[in-house]
Amino acid sequence: MPETLLLRTFLAVAAELSFQKAAQALHVAPSTVTSRIMALEEELGATLFTRSSRRVVLTEAGQRLVPHALQVTELAARTRRAVSGEEEASEVRLRVSETLGTFCLPPILRRFREACPATRVHLAVTSREGTASDLRRGRIDAALLLGEPFSAPGITVEALGREPLVVYTAPDGPLADSQDVGPDDLAGVPMVLTRHAWSVRSLMERVVGGDGMDMPGRVECASAVIVRGCVMAGLGVSVAPHFFVARQARRGLVRLLTWRGEPLSATILLARDRTRAASEPLKTALRMVREFFAQRGQSFQSGQPGQPVRPVSGRVYEKRR
Repeated sequence: MPETLLLRTFLAVAAELSFQKAAQALHVAPSTVTSRIMALEEELGATLFTRSSRRVVLTEAGQRLVPHALQVTELAARTRRAVSGEEEASEVRLRVSETLGTFCLPPILRRFREACPATRVHLAVTSREGTASDLRRGRIDAALLLGEPFSAPGITVEALGREPLVVYTAPDGPLADSQDVGPDDLAGVPMVLTRHAWSVRSLMERVVGGDGMDMPGRVECASAVIVRGCVMAGLGVSVAPHFFVARQARRGLVRLLTWRGEPLSATILLARDRTRAASEPLKTALRMVREFFAQRGQSFQSGQPGQPVRPVSGRVYEKRR
């Protein structure tokens, strides 16, 4: 059986699809990563990666090795803990879209703490970029995202519902006097957008016509909360999930604009690495997440106000290795 060191190096390269990035993650020289991969390929008698000057791609043999390498390295880690007498850490590591996290996590984590009071919860608030890599490497256990469905090798992506997006501005901001707005009305209007969140950037580029997003006065920020503040200050128009600006709209701090173009919405996504076994606390957390959005979907169907999520029957998007 190959050494676990070689398998961990292989998994690092498979996650990053880059020898350079794998070396950085492992804190070793790129030449060390190369020599380990060569040693592993020689021992297994198979080429695991195809390399070119621009990209690294897993071969079919490499794809087959990934789940087995994960099992072996995880078993080795559990064996070390058992021999040393260490208890397996009880923790749940989640990556969450910022807007979605501010809305759903407080009630979910309140229930979770009652069920699993000793479990530590680590939250990473960020976009979808790098999610598949972090899931494969075990940096996170699951990701709760707002965006467009995607597929990645070994990653199961479950759709929990669709959330309407709204175009909004300050009460005295751009387009505030318009009865309704469409794609043509956004031409030349300052936009305030997060760079990668919920695939809104690509969606807005599509509805306003590609390069139209490169207009003067556009503000780009990594934080949806800062974007909302900039819009409230009158710096431009933005797009957000309805729940993220509903309270500000009720208080008269922003104005929701009637959109007459292509309907704007984003899918609530739950992503997991299907090759990794879920701990009992993680299973509990995922169940509570699903129950939260299932309840919102039922509220939408019954017409209750303030619950705009649209159920999508838990569709799963999966790309096998």
